[in-house]
Amino acid sequence: MKVLYTSDLHVDGLHYKRLYNLVKENIFDCLIIGGDLIPNKPDFFGSVDNQRDFLEKSFKPFFSKLKSKYPTLSVYLMMGNDDRAANMDILERMEQDGIINLIHKKLHQLEKDLYLIGYGYVPITPFRCKDWERFDTNERVAQQVPERSFFSSSQGLRQIDINTDIGKFNSIEEDIKDLAEMSDPKRTIYVMHAPPFNTALDRIHGGIPCGSKSIKGFVEKHQPLLTLHGHIHESPNVSGNYIEKTGRTVSINPGQSHGVLHAIAFNTEDLMGTLQYYR
Repeated sequence: MKVLYTSDLHVDGLHYKRLYNLVKENIFDCLIIGGDLIPNKPDFFGSVDNQRDFLEKSFKPFFSKLKSKYPTLSVYLMMGNDDRAANMDILERMEQDGIINLIHKKLHQLEKDLYLIGYGYVPITPFRCKDWERFDTNERVAQQVPERSFFSSSQGLRQIDINTDIGKFNSIEEDIKDLAEMSDPKRTIYVMHAPPFNTALDRIHGGIPCGSKSIKGFVEKHQPLLTLHGHIHESPNVSGNYIEKTGRTVSINPGQSHGVLHAIAFNTEDLMGTLQYYR
């Protein structure tokens, strides 16, 4: 199976066109998008309605056209921390119509003995919207967050208290224990928006690591076949590498940028031997 993976398309509004051309120029069986779907424009970032408008008028027609043109292409995706969860119903209807497959906390069988599971939550960030943020570990230490932080709902944005509102949910550490029970990790591709902590995949400018300690622990313990990440756009440029190997596990964050779409392609029968980096 030939797979194309990318993430963080919100960086550049033209990335969807670039993605279409990449599919057009190659023969892929599977397209995976690891979160952050909505263009990161000032009027989109904090607006449920503007994001909804993009999903209905641009996002859905794009994937409907892609599936119509390439009916054998399977599309798997999830939201990321910049996408308002209140609009999930649009993606769910697209899934019901057979246009996409949602992967957050869901198990999909790609081949006879190969599985795919997604996980969209990231550790607490300095950004205001918290739909897809959770405390990383069970040790819920105080973190610097904007005074006015929000969850989104169909009524708009609701101001929250981090410890009270996010504290009532499972931490990432608690959540991902369940993922390992859904399939054999050694035969599973995990798409996790946050990269593992203190690796080549989670470096912001200055070389500071800001990934997930729980995801790193998950990789070390369960040794999955492959983990695919995003979230930290600049990490490959900062660290000089988009691949991290932990024991038998290959972890990849292709990063993202303006102007040029970052993506990877590989064949599931020979991951490292067929790996191609587009940037």
